[in-house]
Amino acid sequence: MAVRTIFAIAEDCVRGERRGWEEFVRDYSGITRGMLLHYFPVLAPEIEDHVAAVFQRARANDSAFFQGLKFANEREFAFAFRDHLFAYGREVARQPVPQISLEQVRGVMKDLPVVEQQMLWLFMRGFQEERISPILMHADATARSVKQKAEERVHAIVPDAAPDALVISARALMEAAEQGKTDSCLPLKTYNNIVNGQVSWRERDVAEEHVESCFHCLDRFTTFQEIVKLLKDQQAASEAETEKIVARLELPAKRKAGLLSRILGK
Repeated sequence: MAVRTIFAIAEDCVRGERRGWEEFVRDYSGITRGMLLHYFPVLAPEIEDHVAAVFQRARANDSAFFQGLKFANEREFAFAFRDHLFAYGREVARQPVPQISLEQVRGVMKDLPVVEQQMLWLFMRGFQEERISPILMHADATARSVKQKAEERVHAIVPDAAPDALVISARALMEAAEQGKTDSCLPLKTYNNIVNGQVSWRERDVAEEHVESCFHCLDRFTTFQEIVKLLKDQQAASEAETEKIVARLELPAKRKAGLLSRILGK
């Protein structure tokens, strides 16, 4: 059976066709569960209901999430879905009281190159060295060094902060970074080209110079690289797991396969 692209799946979802929603849920429910558990751990006791609710919101109002959605590749699609997931999580999950401000984080990151800023941003998000390294494709030793440097700077800037002040403050810092978007911020295409090695050294230097001084782009570029890794590790849900979620989406009943389809295994 031919593998369908995310473009074909999205077209089916726009039309409210069950096949597209089955494939969407099959491919993205694992990512949804993982991101909710990581970024909104208070939802863990009822995580399956929350996973279903993310898809229910995407399906609501005549598949509103897909209406007008534009993307050039699956990474951009996954990025849009990640924003949809975060909007849900931020609404239903209590946010911890931040212990450090974005301006104080600027002091912690002073003089750090882009890749080390990204490592610190991922530490702040609750990732450890063994997960940061494959996301950014840098050595564990470098990540550990950045973490130690960051902890020392946090203590110097905010002496009374808890040892995990950055992690506690992560969600508030991410939201603050998102609000700092300007007309000069980089498009997703630039991040994709950098990850793919499709930019000149000069173009990369210009992009990284902007990211160094822009929390919005630091957050988005780091998120983009996280999504690349999530898609690479993506595992499809079982038919039974998929059906549990799809059953909640008010879709047309599943068609019974005809004789020819059964013979061909379609």
